[in-house]
Formats: sequence, C-alpha cells, structure tokens
Amino acid sequence: MGLQLDLPTVLLLYKTALVAGALSIFHVSRHSCRPQGLKPLAVAYLLLAIGAELAGRGEYLVLPDWLWTHTSLLLGTVGYPLFWAGMRALSGRRRIPMAVLVLVPGGWLVLGLVTQFPLDNLLRAGAFHITAAVALVGSAHEVWRDHRTEPLPSRPLLAGLLLLSASIFALRLLYIATDNASSAGFARAFYVQMFCHFGIALMVSSLSSERAAVRLERVAQTDTLTGAGNRRWATSMLPARLPAGSAIAQLDLDHFKRINDRFGHAAGDRVLVASAQALRSQLRDSDLLARMGGEEFLVYLPDATASDAAAVAQRLCAAVEQIRLSEQGEDIPVTVSIGLACVNSGGGTWVDWLGAADRALYDAKRAGRNRVVVTHERTA
Repeated sequence: MGLQLDLPTVLLLYKTALVAGALSIFHVSRHSCRPQGLKPLAVAYLLLAIGAELAGRGEYLVLPDWLWTHTSLLLGTVGYPLFWAGMRALSGRRRIPMAVLVLVPGGWLVLGLVTQFPLDNLLRAGAFHITAAVALVGSAHEVWRDHRTEPLPSRPLLAGLLLLSASIFALRLLYIATDNASSAGFARAFYVQMFCHFGIALMVSSLSSERAAVRLERVAQTDTLTGAGNRRWATSMLPARLPAGSAIAQLDLDHFKRINDRFGHAAGDRVLVASAQALRSQLRDSDLLARMGGEEFLVYLPDATASDAAAVAQRLCAAVEQIRLSEQGEDIPVTVSIGLACVNSGGGTWVDWLGAADRALYDAKRAGRNRVVVTHERTA
C-alpha cells in the first residue's frame, strides 16, 4: 500500500520543519562566534513557514483566495532572497544590498496586483519556484566557494542539500511549464523539501559548531599577544626528527627585562609585537615562527642549506634591529641574539637540535648580543 500524501497535510509537516529549523538556527546564533547570516536565515525560515500556513489554510478554503494567494507568494519571494542573503553573510562576504532583497518580491507583488496571476495556482507556483530555485543555487554557490579556504566537514553536505532543494524546485518548474503538474506531485515535492530544509538547518548548526571548534583550537595554539604560534603549536608542527637540509633557531630579545623595568610592561608588549612582525616579514610561508615564552622565539626552516639558513638568520637579526619604537620621546633599543643549528645530516630529535641552537644562543649572548652564532654540532 503506497504512501498517500495530500497537499494540506504535507504543508503542515513542511511548515513544522521550517519552524523547527528557524528555532534551531536562532538558538545557534545566540551562541555562535560568527553569527553573521544566522538571524536572516532564521527569519527566512519563519517567513516560509507562515507562507506555507497561509497556503494550507487556503487549500481548506478558510481564507479568501485574493488574500492567501498574494500573501503566500509575497512571503515566499521575500523568504528565499533573504535565505540567499543569510548564506552569503554566513560565508563572510558582503551582504546583498537591501534594494535587491526588496526588488524581487516587490516586482512579483506589483505584477501580481496588476495581472492577478497569483489567483492561478500554476502561475503562482511558477513564480515561487523560479525565485526559490535561483536563490538556492546562489546559496549553494556561496557555501561551496569557500571549501578550500575553510574545509569544514559540513560544508559539502550543506552545499549538496541546497542544490538538491534547488533541483526539486527546478524539476517542478518544468512540470508546471509543460502543464504536467498535479496536486499529488506538489505534495511529494514539498515532502522532500521538508527533509531538505531540516537537513539544511542541521548543517548550518554543524558548520557553526565546527567553526567554533577550529577557533578554539587556533586560540589554544596561538600566542594572543604576537599572533605567532605558541609552544604547544610549535611542538605539534615540528617533525619528530629533523631532516637533513633544515635548520632550527632559538631567538632571545636582548635586555628585555631592562626594557620592561625602564619603559614599562606596555612598552615591552609593543616590543614583542613589533619583533614578531619583523621576524615574520623575513620568513617564507613554509617556515615556522613561534613564541616559546617571555622574550624567546623559535624559527624552523624546513628546506634550507646551511648558507641559506645563516643568511636568513642574519636578516632576522637586522630586521629586529631596525625596529623603531619610543616611549615618552625616548627611543627603545631593540635587538635580538640568535643561535642557529643547521641539520647537515639526518638524526636527532627536534629537542636535541633545539638544545644545540640554545647553546649557540648563549654563545651569542656571551659574545656581545645582537648577533647570530651558527653551530653545526651533530646530535645522536
């Protein structure tokens, strides 16, 4: 015995799923680290639910035809452009101009009032389906275009559900255009859309949760003052055994305690920030920079000969020396001492090589600071 789906019942289920989705998204927006776009999405869900309620009441002849047909179409053609705008904001791009959000439903409303086409079920459904299909394709594009820069697990699933929902509307539009649409067909389509929109709300919530997890992980592994990686991040990124043809350096800002005592800790923080920026400016994207604590930094060069690594270390030293900061009109002298360990042959953990770099750093301090000392000592 096949499943019998009548349109009013399906619309009841459809609007229930939309209201549940709206409440879910609104709840997520209150606790999200990036709530942009979530509230417009929740409002879009509610507008579509109200439109479905009006359409359902119209099917039961509870409301006058002129009222529910024009109003349900208006709510649907407002809801889906707003849905698109919410997905665009969720992806961190500029919001769709308000004029565009008003133009689409406004255009349909004016055309409907002039021609009274919403009174024809198929014409009204066609206008709604066109708006929904275009907005959902646009939404899927907004979500998918960030899959490389923000490769979160929920992203392809969300984009897929949006495209599936758009495809259903497009397929029904084809039936409408070829005069093959039926009430049972609309019931089946909205039944599937119910699951699509519930899934979309679920994936939006998952995307927000995944972003929060990534943000927490980034905060846990980033030095909040300088923006460089912290010790935890450095230990997770360094290979267990450094390969030949790489180098690791230990850096220590000279007389940093004297800077804090003389100019204050706020000035010391400025020195740390400026030093991290100066160091970062001399490194490649593949190089590693971390603040290991206090005034100490670590640099790892994964692919550098001994001569290249020494040249980079000299540039780092010069870049820090060129920092120009002052406090109450008095210049703050900023220099750095660097111990560099060049890995000429494989073997030895990164801890061993960092120890060698640290011993070279002490040699640089003893030799007068503001200089680079290179060691080629071998580790076991």
